[in-house]
Amino acid sequence: MTSTPRPTHTLEGTLERITFHSGDDGYTVARLAPERAAGEGEVEAARGDDRLVTLVGTLADLTPGEAIIAHGWWQHNPKHGWQFQALDYRTTLPATTQGMRRYLGSGLVKGIGPVNAGRIVDTFGEGTFEVIDASPERLTEVPGIGPVRASRIAATWQEQRHIREVMTALQGYGVSTSLAVRI
Repeated sequence: MTSTPRPTHTLEGTLERITFHSGDDGYTVARLAPERAAGEGEVEAARGDDRLVTLVGTLADLTPGEAIIAHGWWQHNPKHGWQFQALDYRTTLPATTQGMRRYLGSGLVKGIGPVNAGRIVDTFGEGTFEVIDASPERLTEVPGIGPVRASRIAATWQEQRHIREVMTALQGYGVSTSLAVRI
C-alpha cells in the first residue's frame, strides 16, 4: 500500500521561545511568530491567544530571536493542537530592528546582552548587521562598548557566521538539517 505524500508548505517567522529541546536527537518544540506562510488558513487555525504557532521537528541549535524559514506541513495533534511539522529549515538574519534587538540580545553573540543589543540597534538601525560584518570597530561608537568588548563581539559574530554558512552549504547539497548538525 502506498501513501499519498503530504503537500509541503513554507513557514517564515521569528523564533520566540523554545518549549522543549532534546539534546539526544535535536527534536524541538518551539513557538514562532509567523511573518509569512503558505496555507494562511492553517496559520490562523494554529495560532493561539498569543498569536504564535507551534513548530516541531529536528531543529537543533535554534535561539530565540532568530528568523527561520521552515518547510513542512501542518498537522493536528490531538493533545497539543495545530503544529507545523518541519522537514527542514534554515535560519536567516532578522530584517526588522525589533528582530535584531531580540537576536543580538538572545545570548547567541557573546558580549551582547539585551541592554547592549538595544544600544547597538539604536545606534546603527537597520544597518546593524552590516556594521558588525564589515566595520566591527564602529561598535565602539555605542555607549558602554569599548575596544576589547567590540573585538570579542566581532570574533563571536564571525564564528556564528561561519557556522551559518556551513549549515547552508550542507543543506544545499541535500544534507538534512539533523545530519548537518551532527556533522
